[in-house]
Amino acid sequence: MPGSLAFYHPTTLEDAIGLLGEHGDEAKVVAGATALTILMRQRLVAPSALVSLGSIPGLDRIEEVDGSLRIGAMVRHRDVELSQIVRARIPVLAETFGKVANVRVRNAATVGGVLAESDYASDPPAVFVALDAEVEVRGPNGERTIPARDFFVAFYETALEPDEIVTGIVVPVPAAGSGTSYHKFVTRSSEDRPCVGVAALVRLAPDGSAADLRVAVGAAAETPQRFPDYEALGRGHVLSDDIVGRVADAYAGAIDTLDDMRGSAWYRTEMVRVWVRRAIESARDAAASGPAAH
Repeated sequence: MPGSLAFYHPTTLEDAIGLLGEHGDEAKVVAGATALTILMRQRLVAPSALVSLGSIPGLDRIEEVDGSLRIGAMVRHRDVELSQIVRARIPVLAETFGKVANVRVRNAATVGGVLAESDYASDPPAVFVALDAEVEVRGPNGERTIPARDFFVAFYETALEPDEIVTGIVVPVPAAGSGTSYHKFVTRSSEDRPCVGVAALVRLAPDGSAADLRVAVGAAAETPQRFPDYEALGRGHVLSDDIVGRVADAYAGAIDTLDDMRGSAWYRTEMVRVWVRRAIESARDAAASGPAAH
């Protein structure tokens, strides 16, 4: 760990933003610190100043606002997993956070942290992208929102400016007639990060066809992958095995999959094909089962 390190505990966002501006690239924001601690111990990052968000009020709330759930940046993964309002309104979100690592990690890791880290092998980002969530950030020029699909830019890189802080994320509650799913495929231990993670949303029309279809694939490439043109292959159609297979094949062919310890690029491509199909089928069946389906 660094021999000399300033640790700040601002009590307002304005003060935190000011500290980031003062220290520039030498400062890191601290939320749960589950990832930052590892990076510092491995000497992959060596900040001279840490700016904690733990003393800033209002960042640890989950609330429903105008048909969406707003989840503050300091909300812990475990809080999302157990939240009654999340379970009732967007159950796939609670289920996804419940699949992250283990309880010890989930009790420390924060929603803002998993967003700002932009780790390709995290579970929640794909679900946020599939649900058309928007990330709230604040900097010296005020507040702005960034669609989740545009927030994740590359490996450990986001659309955040250096002096901006994630303050929360707004997730629209799926419309009536919708079903959602998240499938996490691991190749090692049950607590491992995903080799492939697929989130899907299906909204059925009265005639049983897909009025909406969204699919986001995580952990297979640098950022969560979503392809509206391929989602359109299913819209307006009954999601038969043939239609679902076409969408899955299109996603498998479009993603430039990566190699790592969890699987080769070729293997990931085949798993994308399998798990996109399964995620769509699960969301379709959930939509057909009625209200609050997931």
